[in-house]
Amino acid sequence: MAKRNAYRGLLLAVALLAAGCAKPPQAEMQAAQAALDEAKASGAESYAPESFSKAQESMSQAKAEVDAQGGKFFLMRSYGKAKGLIAQTRADSFKAKEDVATGKLQAQADAQKALDQARADLDAAVAAVASAPAGKDSKADVEAMKGDLTALQKTLGEAQAATAAGDFATARQKADQVKQQAAAISADVAHAVHRTKRA
Repeated sequence: MAKRNAYRGLLLAVALLAAGCAKPPQAEMQAAQAALDEAKASGAESYAPESFSKAQESMSQAKAEVDAQGGKFFLMRSYGKAKGLIAQTRADSFKAKEDVATGKLQAQADAQKALDQARADLDAAVAAVASAPAGKDSKADVEAMKGDLTALQKTLGEAQAATAAGDFATARQKADQVKQQAAAISADVAHAVHRTKRA
């Protein structure tokens, strides 16, 4: 009887030990989520999208593994793989945060390049409209183009302000808008000139 009780006690101790080792890694998960949130707050979602996406994927896998183990009988649970994925999430999050600086520099360079091109295209459109045929039939069209150019100059100013504020995505979007519309105005003027010469 004593041996049987000792055996039962041993089994209970092993079971309790196993249960203790199979606790969900909540603290580790919280730390990984904090690292991911910190990377996002630093701008990783915009300036280091590939690295940030990788960190998100690691976090999703870690959560899925924790959930999968949680659905098992407690003596069969093992969170070793989950902890590895959690560690990977933290490493990926730190990498994403580090990549933000490089991404911002590239975004700034791209925005500046778009701004320079937009300014050149707008200047070309202004010159084209200034030399557009000033006939009776085209007067209204020329005035409309001048109004469009005034609006584009305002948009270009907004793009420059966005660059100064560090909002490079908005700066590039507005610069691209100026480029497209200025090019369209220049093309319209060229078409009008050609049509006038043929008349």
